Amino acid sequence: MLQRIAVETLTLSEISDLFQQSIEIALPKSKGAIENQVKRLKKLRISRQKWVKTYEEFKGAKLNFYCEKVPTQDSPIVSIGMVHKTTRGLILISVDTSNGGVPTTGALMTTGWQKWVKIYTAHFCERFAERILKIDTPTFQSGSEGIMFSDMLGPVRVTDSLTDHVSEIEFQFKEGQAYGYRDSSSKITYFRTVYSNDMLKRDRLEFKNEWEQPLDELYDLFKWK
Repeated sequence: MLQRIAVETLTLSEISDLFQQSIEIALPKSKGAIENQVKRLKKLRISRQKWVKTYEEFKGAKLNFYCEKVPTQDSPIVSIGMVHKTTRGLILISVDTSNGGVPTTGALMTTGWQKWVKIYTAHFCERFAERILKIDTPTFQSGSEGIMFSDMLGPVRVTDSLTDHVSEIEFQFKEGQAYGYRDSSSKITYFRTVYSNDMLKRDRLEFKNEWEQPLDELYDLFKWK
């Protein structure tokens, strides 16, 4: 594809579409590059490594494959994200394999990715670096890489319904809580900020305590050793 566009003026829905178009183009290219890197690591007898493979298919839309090779897996763990420039600053877009999040009433009964995406503001990425990763000098890049290399699993709680299909949400994961909005029509979860568990108070702390044991069990189940 030869399409080149001014991405700064796109709506969130259009950004989601751009992200999915980029995946369709870059995914076939990425497979060979990732396989070659795994072969190189095996030859060097390196069993654990993280790396990022980047493709830029559209102007201003940088698609990244965040790869992690661990000793117990033959193939690397791969997360796909895109750094995108808007008039309000950078944002991070990623595949939402939970399809809008797991509700507090139980697991989502869906199979496979249903074209949901997560969008993180620059503020969220910087606060993730500061509050979750405990980095002294937090940046968008350190936060976005921390997000993409982490397993942010957990329940989503709706705190307010803004329209028929847009809700204000809180998302509980092992290290903290994220806050934002979910658009079920556009299939977008938009995260604006995040707090570590030691910053939580009142009902937010109760939400954290309620899910502490189930989250421990969930992370143990999916933990890569």
